Amino acid sequence: MLRYTLIGLAVVCGLTVANREFAHADTFKSHHDYVLGTSFDLVVVAPTQSEATRVETAILEEIERLNSVFSLYQESELRRLNATHEQRVSTDLLEVWNSCEAYRVETDQALSCRVGELVNEWSVAAKSQTLPQRPELRIKAGEIRRADVEIDEGRATIQRPDIVQFNMDALAKGYILDSAVEVGRAAAPSAEGLLLNIGGDIRVWGKGSDDGGQWKVAVTSESELADGASAHGTMLKLTGGAVATSAQSPRSLEINGQEFGHIISPADGWPVSHIKSASVYAASAIEADAIATALMVMELKGGLEFIESKPGVEAEIISSDGRHHATSGWSGLLLQNARSDEVGAVWPDGTEFAVSFEIPEHNVADYERPYVAVWIADAERNLVRILMLAGEEARWMEENYYWHRRFGRKAGSLVDAVSGPTRRPGEYTMKWDGLNDDGEPVPEGEYTLHLEAAREHGGHQHERLSFTLSDQAIAEKLEAGEELGAIAITFGKTG
Repeated sequence: MLRYTLIGLAVVCGLTVANREFAHADTFKSHHDYVLGTSFDLVVVAPTQSEATRVETAILEEIERLNSVFSLYQESELRRLNATHEQRVSTDLLEVWNSCEAYRVETDQALSCRVGELVNEWSVAAKSQTLPQRPELRIKAGEIRRADVEIDEGRATIQRPDIVQFNMDALAKGYILDSAVEVGRAAAPSAEGLLLNIGGDIRVWGKGSDDGGQWKVAVTSESELADGASAHGTMLKLTGGAVATSAQSPRSLEINGQEFGHIISPADGWPVSHIKSASVYAASAIEADAIATALMVMELKGGLEFIESKPGVEAEIISSDGRHHATSGWSGLLLQNARSDEVGAVWPDGTEFAVSFEIPEHNVADYERPYVAVWIADAERNLVRILMLAGEEARWMEENYYWHRRFGRKAGSLVDAVSGPTRRPGEYTMKWDGLNDDGEPVPEGEYTLHLEAAREHGGHQHERLSFTLSDQAIAEKLEAGEELGAIAITFGKTG
């Protein structure tokens, strides 16, 4: 199943140092755009800048090397395999293919790396605006499923029948993350910890960046905000392993006004829609990546039972009705806040604080999604809570210059990484739980909601909406502007 684009590598910035309280190590962070078609964030805990730089260089070289193996969008070993009937393949490609086939059997065909032709059918349908014939797709899916792909382990060759086009994106990024971690560790044995985040798929090893040596990873769901978001419904504490999130809405297909999800069932070639998102924790990135994709296709009950049968793997699945379904060990990964039960000191049970707004999509040829920041400040203009930070690239911080000038540098330290899907324009509703960014209940008083949006090839808009937090209901509105639609705050009893 197609999940992420694999394209060329371009390095745009280097490592910077952040404060750290470990006696013999600092935390070095870097960000790169256009890595496997998305953004790449690296955190290295190491004694010196030079060692961190060695790690960074080695990791980027390994990612580029493996991209030349698995990419479907530039010259690669996988593309050459898809263009011939038999080819000698590398150890990397053979290992991922064998893993693909193992997961295909284990998930009862929910995950398959044979579905390239089915993905192509939907790509052609989107361009021609002609809906595929479902019976014909089902027949083709059956032929693909039954096709004989011959592997000669001794000669390291794969024979491909015409009906099969390989697409290994569901496992390739995870494999690349795992391999890059090992290469980075070998490049600087004195390094104490690593975090790699490629487009929301995250792999961590060793000591984390917080005082306790753990990594903090925020998980955003389909109904929340990702791609740089610091607002989150779930915060995980990790000492190792990987987290991957797969979701429906960011990359849906539209054919004659009808939307279809981008995740296709290998069983019948038709897009699935019963699961909104699936976040998976596993010991390796390849396992987390593969299972997150499979859970989008599997039935909810069967998916949960599948995870429960796998030691060391946990997941949270959000079904199409918006309900959260977690495995038995998921709660053990959560970062517990000792004061979270005190939220009632801010407002009573059954009371809700909601912020709603719209990100409009402009009908222009060079449209780019805006970089958006939403936050709450107190009467002294101090940052209280980040509700949303979202954009396609890291430079949203600088584009939203009011946010960046006052708070942007602090925001980067709130979490180590975010796992979640990229959000599109549309209507958004966010709930504030009454806690600040340190997890402490805020007192009654005067506050201001800030929303700021900046768009490449477009404009900039910064709106403020002041309110008094007390036991009184709130209903405040602002009219739509160029980059933000109508904004509303509501506070009161939900019933």
